[in-house]
Amino acid sequence: MSASGLIDIHSHMTPRGLPADPGSAAPWPCMRCEAATRSTLMLGDKPFRELDDRSWDVARRCEDMDRDGVAIQLLSPMPELLSYWQEAAHAEYLADHVNAAIAEMVARRPDRFRGLAMVPMQEPDRAVRYLRDLKARFGVDGIEIGSNINGTLPGEDAFAPVFAAAEAGELAVFIHALHPVATANVMSHAPFFGPMVGFPLDVAMAGASLITGGVLERHPRLRVALSHGGGAMASLIGRLDQGWRMVPDLRDRLTTAPSAQARRLFYDSNVYEPGLLRHIARDMAPGQVCAGTDYPYLIMQEDPAAFIASAGLSAAETESVRAGAAIRFLDIADETIASYR
Repeated sequence: MSASGLIDIHSHMTPRGLPADPGSAAPWPCMRCEAATRSTLMLGDKPFRELDDRSWDVARRCEDMDRDGVAIQLLSPMPELLSYWQEAAHAEYLADHVNAAIAEMVARRPDRFRGLAMVPMQEPDRAVRYLRDLKARFGVDGIEIGSNINGTLPGEDAFAPVFAAAEAGELAVFIHALHPVATANVMSHAPFFGPMVGFPLDVAMAGASLITGGVLERHPRLRVALSHGGGAMASLIGRLDQGWRMVPDLRDRLTTAPSAQARRLFYDSNVYEPGLLRHIARDMAPGQVCAGTDYPYLIMQEDPAAFIASAGLSAAETESVRAGAAIRFLDIADETIASYR
């Protein structure tokens, strides 16, 4: 692998098959196979997304990775599979299947893939129990969680045990936009409004909740990355700092400025705008931006190497985005780095 290969921390998978409905009250995800290389993810009897073999086929993914100069993909479940709206026991049953599928893909090409697991966040105590042997069972580097859990932001006290367990288990946490609360009441405006507008707002709200909820201060070794470049975080930090200076309640909660805490978070490069990537990587969170594409979906960042190069960063900054920040986010041991480069 070349020294300049990218490590893509924002890359989703969906198993070719999903387990049978255990009797869920909510629409259960299943795959409707239409051809050897095509399926549709169904939620109950409603189509959710058309998929092709890039979602599950290791060889097909590797072909695309070679084309795009991607050394490693960090595999995470399609966010809709997180299933926080299911009963927690049913969500755990689904997690067992999806996490095993990720582990199988990683085992087939450990030189090209690493993994993030899903956990039943709707029941934090159950999620904590599930986390305890996550690495031993599935060989993953961390977990993917939604930007909200049934409308509750992750920085709320209810999820404090999960972050404590992730820190203790040295598990990275990747927060991905999911069912955005900011646009929940305006989805009738247009079907694309949630993904285009709601996702970046919800990711920013999730990140801000970790800061204002004191999660990052309580857990100095916790490694958290935000999808979509942190969404609207770049426009919130100055306002949060002003609030910290002026609002007693916020000042009493935090010993350090929100901007300093935001520099501890990791972010992906999936922002589509070179100037914004440059601002995040150089000004907002130096050394904390990782390559991320949202592969294999329609909205994914194509030709990630060219996009990162277009941001006008220095050679050191560019190499950090391409691989260095991801190595630190995943806490890859020094002796293994050479095999991923």
